[in-house]
Amino acid sequence: MKRPRALVNGATATAALLLILALAACAPYKAWLKGQAENHATRYIAFWGEAWQSAPLTARLAPAPPALVEKIRLENRLYGFPERPEPVSPEPVFTEAVRRIGDLLPERVRSLAEQRIIGIYLVNGLGGTGYAEAILDAQGKERYAVIVLDRDVLLTRRANAWASWKENSFFRPETGTETALELILETGEEDSVVNAIVFILLHEMGHALGTASGVHPSWNGPAEVSDAYPFTALSWRRQGSDVVSRSDAAFPRRSALKPYAFAGATLSLDEAPDLYRALQAHSDFPSAQAAVTLWEDFAESFATYLHVVRQDKPYEIRIRRPGRPEQVFPSCWREARCDHKKAFMRRWFENPVSPAPAAPQ
Repeated sequence: MKRPRALVNGATATAALLLILALAACAPYKAWLKGQAENHATRYIAFWGEAWQSAPLTARLAPAPPALVEKIRLENRLYGFPERPEPVSPEPVFTEAVRRIGDLLPERVRSLAEQRIIGIYLVNGLGGTGYAEAILDAQGKERYAVIVLDRDVLLTRRANAWASWKENSFFRPETGTETALELILETGEEDSVVNAIVFILLHEMGHALGTASGVHPSWNGPAEVSDAYPFTALSWRRQGSDVVSRSDAAFPRRSALKPYAFAGATLSLDEAPDLYRALQAHSDFPSAQAAVTLWEDFAESFATYLHVVRQDKPYEIRIRRPGRPEQVFPSCWREARCDHKKAFMRRWFENPVSPAPAAPQ
C-alpha cells in the first residue's frame, strides 16, 4: 500500500518520523518488511474466497481478520507507525453509516461497490483513521478492495469537528496567531458522528471505485495522465516525467499541500486565506485534499459530489481573524470553475463501468 494513511495526530507524526529515521540504516530489514507486506496472502482474492459476494454491504462490516491485522502490523513497522492494531467489533453507528451510503449511491454505483468491495474492517490502533487496499484478482490485476477503519478514532468527533481537524492539518499553527479555520459539512442535528463516518467512508469508497472503474491508474504505481484514464486529464498534465496540476502556474502553493502534516506542514495557518483564494480562483479541485494527487482528486470528487450535489449539503471553508470579516469559501460544485468535472462525475455516476471521456479543456 503506497497511499499514506491519515495520521491520528501531530504527536503520532513526530513519533513516526523519529522511528523512520532510526530505521533508515536498516535497509535490508525494511526491504524484507516491504516484500512481506506486498506479497501477503491478503493482497490476493484467493484469500477472501467468494462468500462475501452474496452479502449486502452492511453485512460486510466486521472485525479485521487476523491475517489482515498481521499485514497492517507489517506495514506499520515498515512506515514507522508505532501502533499495533487489534481487531474490534463495529458499533451500531458504523452499520447505520453503511446503510445511509447504500441508500445514497445510485443503483449502478451501488452494484459496482457490491461487486468490488470485499469488506469494511474495524481495528483499534491502526495508526490512522482509515485506508483502502487494492486486492489482486486471479490474473494479478487490482480488481477488488478492502477498507480498514480505526473504530475508536472515528467515534471521537462529529462531522464538522473531524473535517475541521483534518483541514487544519495542512497548516502549521503559528505562535500567537488567532486565525481560526473551520470546515462545515453539516448543520444542526446532522452534525453527528455517523455523518462523519459516512463522509470518511465515501472518500475511501472513492479510492476503491476509482481504481475499479478504471478512471485513474493504480495508486500502487506511478501517476499517469492518458486517454486510458479519462478522469486524469481534467485537472492534471504531464510535465516531463512528472504529473502536475493544470493550475500549477497560477496556483504554485498547491505542491506545498501535505495532509496530516500538522506542526510539520510547509504552509502556515496565516497562509490559509491566500491558499483557498488561489484554489477557488485558479483550479477545479473540490477541496484542498483533492489538489494533493490525482488519486485524492477522484476520491474527494466522489465524496464531495455525493455530499454537495446529490444531498444538497454544505462544504464550506470558514476563516476568522480578529478585526476582519469572516471569509467563506464555498464548494466548487456550486461554481462554474467545476462545470467540466461536474459533468464528468454526473456521467460517471450514471454508468461507472463505462468511463466517461474527459471534457476538452
